[in-house]
Amino acid sequence: MRIEKGCNPNCSESVFRFMTVDPKQIQFILQAIADEVSNAYPDEKEIEIPLFKTAEEYDTKWNKEMLYSGKTREEYDTEIATIWKQRDLGKITQEEALKQYSEIQEKMSKIIYPNSLISACAGLGDHEAVVTIEKKKKAFRLNIGNNDISDNKTDWIGKVISLGIKVQEAEFSKELNELGRDCCCGISYFDDYENLIKDRETK
Repeated sequence: MRIEKGCNPNCSESVFRFMTVDPKQIQFILQAIADEVSNAYPDEKEIEIPLFKTAEEYDTKWNKEMLYSGKTREEYDTEIATIWKQRDLGKITQEEALKQYSEIQEKMSKIIYPNSLISACAGLGDHEAVVTIEKKKKAFRLNIGNNDISDNKTDWIGKVISLGIKVQEAEFSKELNELGRDCCCGISYFDDYENLIKDRETK
């Protein structure tokens, strides 16, 4: 699902670590979150998370760049500048310029986030959620825009809790906070969950 409208430009992201590498549990968690995102965009096609055989197949394979900075962006800078210049000269309309820019963003996203499964409103324009499989920790990390998941209208948090697995989140983990692509804004989700892992200084 591509989110091109209705996105709060001031929203940022949440970072979680779910202590499981069971493909069925990964799919369950991601689908619960995807349903929450889909609920925010009723006119868009619902996001469906496939059930893969291995945890590694869920990894986004993010190249650590962003849509607004890095080698990939630099390669498209001239083309992007040309679009805005043609618009300013009246050669194309604002609508045409936005369409062309959106197409370039789509191309960049496929390079930066080649295996993206969820797109959710996030700060600075990078809306692709990032799944990182952490084999040594026997966990997977999720970076995702927090604006579409904070309301918990589909009870995605309760669904995750029902699994009984341990969870970490940026508000209670300095490491995860620093792994955010943007400010995590102090939003928390699993405050009262008995299996929430917290840094000692935040307990």
